Amino acid sequence: MHRSAVLSINFLVFAILTLRAAAPSTPKVDKVLPASPSPLADAPGVFFYEQCDTIADLQSRWQNVGDDDGNFALSTADALSGGRSLRQKYRPLSEYGEGEDPGSAGWVGRFFGDKTSHQSSIPPEQQGKYTTAVASWYHKFEEGFTPRDGWHFPPKMARMRCYLAGNWNTKYSILFWFAGEDAHMSIERHTYISEAHREWPPNHTAPFRLSNPLNVGRWIHFELRVELGDGPRSDRVQAWADGLLVCDIAGDDIAAGHRETTLNCMQWDCYWNGGSPVAQSRFFDDMVVSTERIGPLRAGLNPKIVKTPFSGGGDSQGGWEAELAQGVQRELVKDKVLDGIVIGYREPEVDYTTVWRGALEGGGNELEVSVANGEFTGPRAGEGGLAANTLHFVRVRQKNTAGEWSDWSAWHSGFATAWPEGTPAEQKSLPEGYLAEAGAAVLGLDETPPEIRYVRGPSSVADTAGPYGVTAEIIEENPLNVYLYYRFDGQGEYERVPMTREAGNTFAAGLPGRPAGTLVEYYVRALDGFEHYTYRPADYVQNPYSFRVLEPSRWDLDGDGEFGLGDLVEFVRTAVRGGADMLAGLNR
Repeated sequence: MHRSAVLSINFLVFAILTLRAAAPSTPKVDKVLPASPSPLADAPGVFFYEQCDTIADLQSRWQNVGDDDGNFALSTADALSGGRSLRQKYRPLSEYGEGEDPGSAGWVGRFFGDKTSHQSSIPPEQQGKYTTAVASWYHKFEEGFTPRDGWHFPPKMARMRCYLAGNWNTKYSILFWFAGEDAHMSIERHTYISEAHREWPPNHTAPFRLSNPLNVGRWIHFELRVELGDGPRSDRVQAWADGLLVCDIAGDDIAAGHRETTLNCMQWDCYWNGGSPVAQSRFFDDMVVSTERIGPLRAGLNPKIVKTPFSGGGDSQGGWEAELAQGVQRELVKDKVLDGIVIGYREPEVDYTTVWRGALEGGGNELEVSVANGEFTGPRAGEGGLAANTLHFVRVRQKNTAGEWSDWSAWHSGFATAWPEGTPAEQKSLPEGYLAEAGAAVLGLDETPPEIRYVRGPSSVADTAGPYGVTAEIIEENPLNVYLYYRFDGQGEYERVPMTREAGNTFAAGLPGRPAGTLVEYYVRALDGFEHYTYRPADYVQNPYSFRVLEPSRWDLDGDGEFGLGDLVEFVRTAVRGGADMLAGLNR
């Protein structure tokens, strides 16, 4: 066969294989449709519920409104339930003139309790002292939402407040924000109560991140609960995301027993420090305020799943599949403690039990969970619907018309099924599997410092590139910060890098590469959440750990980046070989 023909056939095969490899992108569940009318409207403790479908304007349901010149308003562009939601339309930075605030955006605030300046707008049954308040809402960043500088999402989302009687002065606030380059949920508190332990308690870093692409372009449930104790360091703040408990701060100090005014405002806001790089939108819907924990939306026993539109490889959608699982969240494991309170937990763990599998052929994006569209399995095998009052999660995948499938999404879009019909109000419990609180949040007094069982690092290295790994085993019930301190050639102050947990009680960090001949000195410091310190070596000032960086070409004879037994063996071999060559030369 002619060479050009062979090349043409090879190119054609390559092109076909390339096309077949272009699988669709992994879809997401945009939402699970709530039951209508919503069972949450008269759930225990609920005193405010708004789906945005029947109100004439924002002022009819919220007493404190900022509409951002009409950019924060009721909209039919998207909704969780019904046909309307609250939409914030961000203007791009390019549209702002000199002196204008590009971060300015809308907000809505609902008053209740003892906000005396607005008692006329607060129903009589919602007045008085509120020592516990819970807010739940759904939120969505539109698909393709662009953070500024590649990571900066709008930090503001919601806050619960205590206003002083008769004015706009805030006594304390609980802030439901997002922070950092990973856009993690950050629960922050600020108090002006003079008896409180500190004005800004340490921020709680929750393991829910907007930097995860799964968390943009879909409706997500959020919940915030604040419970005031009877005195200093007795308050509790909790938060949920997508059906999972991600924050539980017990022993917090916000009100310190203050009762002149109590919790009296829930506010949702969109301020974006620095502004938006492009024109884009976010949405709020199904906003609830209660005295009891609420949980995610309540759906019927045969709910409808709405998938995000098809995208990725292939010309169009050929179909999609969904799986539903009952979910039971495991007990949270504390990860960081500071000043006697938990400021971070490890990633939530959930036990999933698949109870339904179904599919839809063609281009639709809505699928009813039913026998007609799939099969109930596991504990629901042979049934015609989901279990009532139970927490569920969904995962989906899609295919193009050529039959190539995307990957499965992670389990997400946590929702609860409705209570059985006729359930008395006093028996309407939280859904099975929904974690209401973390036992790990309640800390006893810890008077024992961390124990550093060992530190392992190089004795010498024949590598100038680095990094040079150091590990340590730390035994401590409440580990918070483990730091590796280092300096070079005994000069200047020690610098430090955080050591991260690898597995169990092992922490690790790396030191930067250095030129040959450098003496590297280092030690490890562990600090628990009760201000107890431990160093290793204990006499780190006079006798830190150390190693010397050796010239790789001279000392790393076996190419492993270290100077060790392999290099000695190779050195001996080289010497023996050199001696043999010398003798051979003498015998010539």
